Amino acid sequence: MRRLLLPLAAAAALLFAMAAPAAAHPLGNYTVNRAVAVTVATDGAELRYIVDMAEIPAFTEIEVIDADADGRRTADEERSYATAHCDAAQAALQLALDAKPILLAADGSPPLTFPVGAGGLSTLRLECHFAADLGGVGSGTLTVTDSTDDGHVGWREVTIAAGAGVRLFDADVPAASPSALLTSYPTDRLESPPDVRQGRAAFVLGAGTSTVAAPAGPSTLPPTAGDPLGALVGADLSPQLVILALLLAAGLGAAHAVSPGHGKTLVAAYLVGSRGTVRQALALGITVAATHTAGVLVLGVLVLAGGELLLPETAIGWLTVASGALTAALGIGLVVRALRAGGRSHTHDHHREHDHNHDHGHEHPHPHPHRSEVSVRGVALLGAAGGLVPSASALIVLLAGITTGRLTFGLALIGAFGVGMALVLGGIAVATTLARDWLGRHVPGEAPLLVQRAARLVPIGSGMLVLGIGLVLAVTAVTRLG
Repeated sequence: MRRLLLPLAAAAALLFAMAAPAAAHPLGNYTVNRAVAVTVATDGAELRYIVDMAEIPAFTEIEVIDADADGRRTADEERSYATAHCDAAQAALQLALDAKPILLAADGSPPLTFPVGAGGLSTLRLECHFAADLGGVGSGTLTVTDSTDDGHVGWREVTIAAGAGVRLFDADVPAASPSALLTSYPTDRLESPPDVRQGRAAFVLGAGTSTVAAPAGPSTLPPTAGDPLGALVGADLSPQLVILALLLAAGLGAAHAVSPGHGKTLVAAYLVGSRGTVRQALALGITVAATHTAGVLVLGVLVLAGGELLLPETAIGWLTVASGALTAALGIGLVVRALRAGGRSHTHDHHREHDHNHDHGHEHPHPHPHRSEVSVRGVALLGAAGGLVPSASALIVLLAGITTGRLTFGLALIGAFGVGMALVLGGIAVATTLARDWLGRHVPGEAPLLVQRAARLVPIGSGMLVLGIGLVLAVTAVTRLG
């Protein structure tokens, strides 16, 4: 046994070690982040416009860069793409001195780099440099506005700094970039990144010193949080390690399912309120796995076929709205059935005559559970609600499998990930069902009145909880889409 455990432990450690170097974008795999950095000098102003694309939007843009679709990015293709996008940014950026527009002129060849991200996929970083002539004025108020917008969510910042011999005052944006020009995002602001698109500052020439030193040349994003699932796609695996990789993917799916917001409360509340059976609980787990896998594949097709027309985060937003609406509908159904049943508890007394004698003068209560009120359609809808929204990690695996020529292995990892999710949610469903039935058998008719009343309210309370979860999901998703 020890001889077997040692190689397995070593192989598992190797898998985790291989997964560690993969860097997932700290703001999420769907984001496009922008920074506008203005430096006022005695001889004019410099404006740097920086774009940092995470893995999924970068995947789409890299296909655009490869203009001849031969699977390779040439220096000419990269130069053409960078120039065109900086020209578009130049048209969308407005610099004004005392409310009068100032012409921006391109300054040098725009650097374009592709830092490695999760699953071996590339991210994209573009820096556009512009210069502006302030006309030799000694003072004034400078305003910069960034009106670029492609619909992607992400970090947006504007900074205005002073060079040597310039003093700034009355500024409404910082001089130093809070993200070091999109290379080091503050961890305490990742959940609610800034969305700053305009900045203003007054300046006086011939006084003061530099307030910030702008980094020279292009920067790359340092590795941050790892994405173990994505890293497995490009790893050099033997047949034995392939099996362990699938087991690890299942474990990651299970960990994903137990993280906040993945349907555990929904599953438990629904099965309590609807009196589902163990068999239905197991079917629920299978449905979750199938729905999640199908959702990843559909989203992957959308990214490949129309990544510029339908943004992945928008598609996920609408899927979340659909999941919330479906959940709310299931909750309404539970509440209606519970109210029609009059809030009766799962057990009640049946006074029957027995063909045997008793030496005591009372009748026996015979508790038994009601029949399941969950239909096949109800199980399917609940499973769809739990697995409808695909995870970013699974989509990264699919895209990485396509780019590395390991699509079959990527699909296998996605399937194993879904199985891990299903095992957790199905296990919770089974445990909930067994616990509910046990309580039903141990709350007899002679239980305290308070206990009996509480038991009668369980179906209604479960339905209200499911309804509330669905409404919160849908409203939150709609708010983000707006």
